[in-house]
Amino acid sequence: MPNVSEQGGQLFRVEDLKGNHLILDANALISPFILGFNLDIEVQNAAPGFEPLVPYSVIRELETLMRKGDWRVKAAMDLSRKYPWVDVKGKGDAPIFNLAVRTGWMVMTQDRRLRASLRKKGIQVLLVRGKGHLQVMEP
Repeated sequence: MPNVSEQGGQLFRVEDLKGNHLILDANALISPFILGFNLDIEVQNAAPGFEPLVPYSVIRELETLMRKGDWRVKAAMDLSRKYPWVDVKGKGDAPIFNLAVRTGWMVMTQDRRLRASLRKKGIQVLLVRGKGHLQVMEP
């Protein structure tokens, strides 16, 4: 299991999480700082009762992106710390896809290929429409 104490997040096993969850990808965490919206408020408006979480693969992706010095990525990493981190293996979209298929949890992503793959598997997708308005795409 990764050492997360220096990063500040709380890492959970999938089995330890109950209820309806929303899997956030890196873009979902960065977009509030690009478009100027409150992620928590917009998620609750669009998907009431879904609790955001972050796969650990997304944390690794954000760490890589932080090397470029973009303040929005640093802000996204800070934002990620308020949500549970989920221990997953792999990198890229595969861990997000596999986690969603395994659990049936909704995913917030702008990635077209990932959205299409998720919808084929019957997974709901939350995406940004316009300036920070979120919309659920049914499978």
